[in-house]
Amino acid sequence: MHISRPDGAPRAVVDIPEPRRATCVLVASHNGEKNIANAVAHAIRQCAVYVVSDGSTDRTAAVAREAGATVLELTDNVGKPAAIHRALRDLDIVARYETVTVIDDDTTLEPGFVRECLAQMHSGVGIVVGKTKSDWSSSVRWNPWVAARAFGYWKYQLFVRRGQSALNVMNCISGSNSMYRTDLLAEVAQESTPYIVDDTYWTLEVHRRKLGRIVYAPRAAARVQDPTSGREWYGQNLRWLWGTMQGIRGHKIGRRASLFDLAYLGLILDWVLYVVGWPAMLAFATLTSGIDPLRMVVVYLAGYFAWSVIGAIALRRWALIPLFPALLVVDWVQRVNFVHAFVKTIRQPTVESCRWESPTRYAEADAA
Repeated sequence: MHISRPDGAPRAVVDIPEPRRATCVLVASHNGEKNIANAVAHAIRQCAVYVVSDGSTDRTAAVAREAGATVLELTDNVGKPAAIHRALRDLDIVARYETVTVIDDDTTLEPGFVRECLAQMHSGVGIVVGKTKSDWSSSVRWNPWVAARAFGYWKYQLFVRRGQSALNVMNCISGSNSMYRTDLLAEVAQESTPYIVDDTYWTLEVHRRKLGRIVYAPRAAARVQDPTSGREWYGQNLRWLWGTMQGIRGHKIGRRASLFDLAYLGLILDWVLYVVGWPAMLAFATLTSGIDPLRMVVVYLAGYFAWSVIGAIALRRWALIPLFPALLVVDWVQRVNFVHAFVKTIRQPTVESCRWESPTRYAEADAA
């Protein structure tokens, strides 16, 4: 383990005691030299930045240090949860700061992100979740996987996340751009988590142990890079859904009389209807109602096209309109994803390690 200041000079892990500062940004990165400078450059305009290099074999640590971050270098690749746990401890972040924003090495914080999150960090609030935007740069403008993810972020945050925030029943936080009370994060961050997605575990622990409210800050925006190939998109989505279902099983969601459990059961019902119910109803109506199947298909396509137009207007991304046939295909692939994740959860309800390979990143210039 090696800790150094931005100028490259080593420093003691614990400095002379001083009053806790408001906030900082923490980035866990494994072989992220391609994007880490961009992530640090945007974050450091708003507060101090710390980077933990998780056993990187490239120049992640050096590039982050050159960009102005204080860097903790781990010799082994331990995975994001363990890297964050060690950074909180070895960089003494809990004693130094009241809050910490955890981001990924491909996250670009937009101006005012930290300020907007701090404004929502009222008494009783433990986590503030930022607004996630897809980094839909010019090189991936016509990529259907990136377009589908951007469309999905918009729908989810508009219709689900706002309501969940108001009721304090948020079941999913953004692991790439959320602010935590440091004492809360120290409570839930462990060397290893039982689920493949660390922030799923953190979210459920916060609700079960009543450690604080989780609120959404739509004005605190950050751009993240999404998979550009079908294989990487499927793999990342599968990991997210698998981790979610592991959490549902492991934390016994639905077995307690709480608003959180009730809301989560409602969300699970929505998933079932999405994966099984809607296709079944479409098939049943086509086979038994006497309606021309072609007409049913036309109505279905028209409805999805209308949603694509609304999304294009809301996001000001007109590529969504001609890409709508591809979005439709991705939507059905997502249903397969759900089934795959369900089977995977039955076979492997817990994991011993949260190490994984990140999807291919774009060129750094595109993210700047």
